[in-house]
Amino acid sequence: MSLGRGLAFVSLVGLVVAAPLAVLAAPARAESHCVVQVVGQETDGELLLGDPNCFESFGAAAASIAGVGLASVTGPELFGDASVQVALSQFTLGVHFDAFNGVGSSIAVVGSNCNGGYWNTSIAWSNRISSSWNGCPRLRHYDWANRSGASADTTGVGTTDNLPLIMSNRTESIAYLGS
Repeated sequence: MSLGRGLAFVSLVGLVVAAPLAVLAAPARAESHCVVQVVGQETDGELLLGDPNCFESFGAAAASIAGVGLASVTGPELFGDASVQVALSQFTLGVHFDAFNGVGSSIAVVGSNCNGGYWNTSIAWSNRISSSWNGCPRLRHYDWANRSGASADTTGVGTTDNLPLIMSNRTESIAYLGS
């Protein structure tokens, strides 16, 4: 092998080795944990959601759902406040994660019932969900918007289930069901 060809070979090997190392060194996407409130429902059952309130940690998002800010309000005035009444009548329908086993970024949907209302995922969450925590007994994840296409359920109030591999990262709508 001539000196020129040898240097070219070494340079090529250097590029092949350096490229994967650069990918490994790339910073990971920061996690985001958002909470959205159901503010209404269309006649077909589609849930209307308020703007997401996002946090850097899951704990901060959970604290916002639990109403930690209400701790300073005590006595009868607590129940006379309309915003407190809404908070007390709502609960987490489901928390959806972009990785298996309830890890990664999340979005929690907070509403008042598990009567089959459904959420068409936002662009940010379309085809991204891999696991869900159930606030309702059954969450039905659909491949397409408006409760259509293939579906897979996660079940059990208070449990986190992984979606089957065939449905992982393929959810575009979710129905929140009582059974």
